[in-house]
Amino acid sequence: MWKYNNPVKILFSDNFMDSLKESAGAEENVLLLCYSWFTETEEFDMIKDYLNNIRVFSDIEPDPSFQSCDKAVRFALDCTPDTIIAIGGGSVIDTAKVVRLAMCIEYDSMINLFDKHFNESKLAKFIAIPTTHGTSSELTKWATVWDKDNKKKYSLSVDINYPDYAIYDSRFVKKLPLEISISTTLDAMSHSFEAMWNNNANPISDTYAIKAIKLIYENLPELKQKTEISVRKNLMEATVYAGLAFSNTKTAAAHSISYPLTALYGIPHGIACSMTINSLMKLNKPYIEEKVSTLLAELTLSDFNEFWSNIYNTVSPITGFRLSNYNVKAEDLNELIKHCFNKDRIGNNIHPMNESDVFNILKSTL
Repeated sequence: MWKYNNPVKILFSDNFMDSLKESAGAEENVLLLCYSWFTETEEFDMIKDYLNNIRVFSDIEPDPSFQSCDKAVRFALDCTPDTIIAIGGGSVIDTAKVVRLAMCIEYDSMINLFDKHFNESKLAKFIAIPTTHGTSSELTKWATVWDKDNKKKYSLSVDINYPDYAIYDSRFVKKLPLEISISTTLDAMSHSFEAMWNNNANPISDTYAIKAIKLIYENLPELKQKTEISVRKNLMEATVYAGLAFSNTKTAAAHSISYPLTALYGIPHGIACSMTINSLMKLNKPYIEEKVSTLLAELTLSDFNEFWSNIYNTVSPITGFRLSNYNVKAEDLNELIKHCFNKDRIGNNIHPMNESDVFNILKSTL
């Protein structure tokens, strides 16, 4: 038996305002979460002209911390919105998810948010508009929050916390810096592979994962400082498919290994979770031979080595794609592997992972 569910209404168009008007009324009490740079854009002015009752919170950290999320929550509790709009990458959308749930409890502190029961009657409408083509947070119920003082990552996972709407418009990513474009695209690639070699995989998630990988493989080499809007649109479509895939499977070993790489060495998330894909494919391929054959046929490739060689040669001249590029040393590995076993992620991997496996994966990625 298998099952599939994703309740988010997807609106993919070349005019985000039409989608916004379909999902939010002009008179609604709205809290907009975004980065401060967005408040200087034409799109922000268009939104403000349409919505008559809007407050804006923009003090959001990349990889949001407890402190950053707590500020956002207290701002929201002061204005009690009935609609939350998040415009940004995964950090903004994850912050919005935290805010939305915090409004459903008697909020006291961030740490207590992870063991509360939520009053669904207080759940605000939630509209997510991504400005990257990678995280797919707009299609999942999970939010990642970091305790940066203790270098620990927390995941807030609540069934009621899927966004109500995900609005996609390639105008939001047309000026995305090249390194962020690559990192977020690689995040979507990792989501897709991890959905394929996942204990929770199903035929629908597999189909979406293969669609996403195909679009990424075909369009990643076209990413440049000035990138054609058609490439951006294709990569936004890829992140939709990746999100629809891993929203039902969760991530697996690549993400579990990535968390300490980001927390301890500052490796950008999309790089940290994708640089191990080739090594993980070698472990997982015997379990998913038919899926890999289907993927290679879609890409007209003879083997996975050709796939990975093309990905590596595209990425490595632009951003570091080995652990040694981020000052990870061979003598660090024995200590590092102790932090790589996130039970809620690594246990999803179709090949049961042990410390020797993780050591060899990290060593091959140095």
